Amino acid sequence: MKSNRLKICLPLLLVSISTLALAQSPRVVHVSGLSPAAQQEIVKHARQSYYSLRAAGLDGFQSTIKPNWEKVLKDQGVSDSTQLAAALQLLNGIHFTMLLDENGTVTVNHRADTEPPNEQVRQGFEQIYGGIEQAVSGFFSTWSLFMLNSPFPEAGSAFQLEDLGNQYRLSYKEGDSDVVTLMSKDLVISEIKVTSPQFLSIIKPQVQKTANGFILTEYVGDYTPTSGPGVVHLQVKIEHNPVNGLQLPTSLVADSTMDGTPTHMELAFSEYQVKSH
Repeated sequence: MKSNRLKICLPLLLVSISTLALAQSPRVVHVSGLSPAAQQEIVKHARQSYYSLRAAGLDGFQSTIKPNWEKVLKDQGVSDSTQLAAALQLLNGIHFTMLLDENGTVTVNHRADTEPPNEQVRQGFEQIYGGIEQAVSGFFSTWSLFMLNSPFPEAGSAFQLEDLGNQYRLSYKEGDSDVVTLMSKDLVISEIKVTSPQFLSIIKPQVQKTANGFILTEYVGDYTPTSGPGVVHLQVKIEHNPVNGLQLPTSLVADSTMDGTPTHMELAFSEYQVKSH
């Protein structure tokens, strides 16, 4: 089992890590044209305009994770029907579950129906376990920013909001990183940019308007290190469906390139056990 079957896990992780700075509170900077009170009110309204699972009562959940192994194998050039069937029998015997707890921490567990038949397959299984864990944890870091919590600072916290005419620009300093969010006058985020001495990361989300607020449906991410390899371009599509009255992800399709090498991955989430209040 070759490790390159799960090369997408690193791009997912790298792009999602760059968004974590958004959860912190920066220093206040007043901007001419919008009073501090007006800035606070607009950002407060923006927070209320996005669907929040926490606000809807979610404490945590557990689900199964099913990779589309047939797609993975065919993308790797496995076309012989006998070889494909044997590989699928092994891979479909690996079962993944995930837990998202009350703190938003994601834990991925696995089990296999049978022991690996040899050392090479055992090493391949270990690479798969690690790759799926990184990919899922990385995805939910970005997903949580929009769906679990909020992509905006808390009301009363410090930030700078500028009225650019046809859009707003929300910016602040977090540690040694500069964070800038662009959004329309309808409060639809078009871009989140994080610049640090180590990297430049840009996420461009797409959201769907619902009666309960905007829901994340896909995003494009670019991660560029200041130096060295690791340039990532990522496109993720997410399908949500109601589970116990809450909008939870049921499928994930991700296409990425890392330093020019393309990868495709598909995951399905099901058999939810939801804890809410």
